[in-house]
Amino acid sequence: MTRLSSSRRPSALTSIALVLGGVALAGCASTGQTTASKTNPDGSISSNKVANSDIDCPAMQVRSGASTWQVPAGSATTNLHYQGSLGQLARECAVLGDSMTIKVGVEGRVLVGPKGTPGNISVPLRIALVQEGSQPRPVWSKFYSIPVNVPPGQTQITFTHVEDDLTFAIPSSRDISGYVIYVGYDPQGAAATAKTVKKKPAPGEMKAASRSKPKTPPVGAPVTPASTQPTFAPAPQQPAGQFAPPPQPAPGSNG
Repeated sequence: MTRLSSSRRPSALTSIALVLGGVALAGCASTGQTTASKTNPDGSISSNKVANSDIDCPAMQVRSGASTWQVPAGSATTNLHYQGSLGQLARECAVLGDSMTIKVGVEGRVLVGPKGTPGNISVPLRIALVQEGSQPRPVWSKFYSIPVNVPPGQTQITFTHVEDDLTFAIPSSRDISGYVIYVGYDPQGAAATAKTVKKKPAPGEMKAASRSKPKTPPVGAPVTPASTQPTFAPAPQQPAGQFAPPPQPAPGSNG
């Protein structure tokens, strides 16, 4: 039976338990190697032995600084459109040969602020598996844009998300005690995803671009030295498996 990180809201707990419960039954029928979660007093989920295995299921917790999400980021309460928080977490592990597959369940909540309106919104969420240590190493990471519909008249809406194929190779030492599953909001990941979705040029535009050639300056024309030409710094790269820093609240913000 799946245990979750908290029992503050029985209805939400039940919804994730049912979603992961079906997956757990399938796993037990095929491998007999699924495991439930162990909850700590601080709400994080500790590692524990996978059934019929000498390997621990990685610990699971909310990424520091990524537990909330605001639209617009860092806005004052009076200007807030939406604010997200995270609630229940669950995970189940199964070992098959030299690989481990983890099924992760996440429950979150979106509050509608004074400037919020009904309709569809996208919640930026990331799940990452990191090998902690003196030099943390990302093992697996995935960004999700979760569609959430805010009905008219609602001040909050709950959503759930399940990743059922977090699979990675077990190291030869069989020691994954330093592995941690992190969950958190990742608005920077949403911005990076939006930049990668570029509109393809029309066939006519492609032909025009292929026919265009760079113009050669006339003989004797002054040439601007390279050192004085405008340059642009490269865009910052977000390491895989890591989250963007939390947004800084605007002056005068009270939440």
